[in-house]
Amino acid sequence: MINPFEKRATEYLRDDEAFLAVVTPEPLSTFFEKPAKDGRLYDRLAMVIGTPGSGKTTLARLFQYATLRTLLRNRGLNTYKPLIDTLTACGALVDEQPVLLGGRLPLEAEYREFWEFPYPDELKAGLMIALLQARTILAWLRNLQTAGVALDQVEIIPRADADAALTAIGGTAGPDLLQRAREVELAIYRISAALMPPDVKDIDDQAAAAYRPFDVIESFRIVDGEDVLTLRPLIIFDDAHSLHPAQLAALQRWLARRELKVSRWILTRLDALTPADVLLDAEPQDGEEPGLKRAREITDIWMQSTDDRLGQRRAFRKMARDMAGRYLSQMEVFNRRRLNNLGDLLSTTPEIIAQSKRERLAEHVDVLQRRHNISAVRRHALAQDIATYLEGTGEAGEDMQMAMLSVLFERYAKRIPQRDLFDQPEEDVEPNRPLTVDASIAEGARIHLLHRYDRPYYFGIDALCDASSENAEQFLQLAARLVSQSETQLIRAKAPTLRSGMQHKLLRERASEMVREWDFPQQQLVRRLSDGIARECVTKSLEGNASLGGGATAFGIPQDEFDSIPTSHPDLARVLQFGVAYNAFVLVPDHGTKKRKWCLIELGGVLLLHHGLTLKRGGFLERRADDLVRLLDEVP
Repeated sequence: MINPFEKRATEYLRDDEAFLAVVTPEPLSTFFEKPAKDGRLYDRLAMVIGTPGSGKTTLARLFQYATLRTLLRNRGLNTYKPLIDTLTACGALVDEQPVLLGGRLPLEAEYREFWEFPYPDELKAGLMIALLQARTILAWLRNLQTAGVALDQVEIIPRADADAALTAIGGTAGPDLLQRAREVELAIYRISAALMPPDVKDIDDQAAAAYRPFDVIESFRIVDGEDVLTLRPLIIFDDAHSLHPAQLAALQRWLARRELKVSRWILTRLDALTPADVLLDAEPQDGEEPGLKRAREITDIWMQSTDDRLGQRRAFRKMARDMAGRYLSQMEVFNRRRLNNLGDLLSTTPEIIAQSKRERLAEHVDVLQRRHNISAVRRHALAQDIATYLEGTGEAGEDMQMAMLSVLFERYAKRIPQRDLFDQPEEDVEPNRPLTVDASIAEGARIHLLHRYDRPYYFGIDALCDASSENAEQFLQLAARLVSQSETQLIRAKAPTLRSGMQHKLLRERASEMVREWDFPQQQLVRRLSDGIARECVTKSLEGNASLGGGATAFGIPQDEFDSIPTSHPDLARVLQFGVAYNAFVLVPDHGTKKRKWCLIELGGVLLLHHGLTLKRGGFLERRADDLVRLLDEVP
């Protein structure tokens, strides 16, 4: 089998058993369990919003009826029990029976073509919505047939007040619903497929007729073996960003109606929203439609969130480990040797720099000692503190000790009184604050060693997960290169474990390739802005005293000033929107520091790898919106 990490394997697995074997339940519990328990997931429109590769389509496939049935047929296998438990917590299963008739409808097809027709907007929207409803009926019935349910065992339970509309959709029986849906689909498809759109007066009666199954259907009743099930219909409109903005707005308006009994989700990317929706605290603003209260009638599920970022990072590490294990089990070369833990293949032992570089580093430390008049006694005491600290980290290499000593010497120089030009230097002046050996000193030393002496920094499963920006596809793309190298070593009868230097090299190479492969709107300006931010962050990170520990990874803009960017700098807002939408930036609003609120514009994990910046969060440079505009205006 090909390396499943190389492609998004779930989209190429047509067989439900194979699909379920590689799906991890962690995203379900992270994003869907709470709104399900709060009763906000199935009774109103749910907008699921995320970056490419965040797992929207994979989650949608899980809720299809045929997939749920396949899962329950295999419930005796331990592999599937966590998934069953999580889907039960999300309200899709009750007592090991499905309660949803889920279907997924991708919107990447010809739907946008409707907006090119020379018809009134109301007619264009009406044709699109009628076609979507017809194909939704077909998707539901197809799921039932795939699960082994005959159509003559299917009927709908209509709303009590929908007699006329019930006749228009073909009645309650499954075969009649299917026939009517096919007629409507064909009539509307002929319009969209025509070389020249017909005149309004020539539009087929079948296409123009009132066809509103969503206004009629309350639930489905099916006979599935010995069971008689009443199922709540759920339709998942995927890839809604492919629609024209006006179409998407019309679709939302239609689906947000409270009287609909059909559960409905829209899955879309951030670039389908407005810049203000994306930038301003990640909360879409209420639309201008009278009577539409978004907070009450729409449930927003963001696949990236600024809440509890530490918890999200931990949850993603767990999910990524589980996902990697499932993918490794699909590769015979690893499965045969029972190697299903990616972390076991990635060494966490740091590599010491070469002897010649260590000699250079030692000379640099000696120069700092003489320059700042540090006594041998103080140096020895600091060296002992460093040795004690490193003993507990497993990173007690000579290069690390000297690099940390270098940072401490620079901090010492910042904490002693400044001498006048003609004063005689005093040896070993006591600093105004004690020097403490801690994690920030160690992280700063690692970044200095990376840039000045090429010491490997990015290695281990945690570093791989953190560099993925909580994005499943980015994790797979980065992990693919490591898995491929480990596979090669196994084939050549070598140990499969990758040393830290090899991991570091492969990850940075792959990250640089991913940046070069960017192909999305505004990508050139996003690259210019990210390069400018990274350049200044690297400069700050390489300060001798490591004032920010591992350094900066973000610009911090005063929150009130950032909030005005969509109106004061609309072009900048558009660049930031696409940077966030495609994982180049992560926004952290309302970050409190120095008695002020900041919005951090963090570089994404791939950019951190590409530019050699720390994976630790929190360090930022204080800037203004004009500084962002200045970077965009710079000639590359």
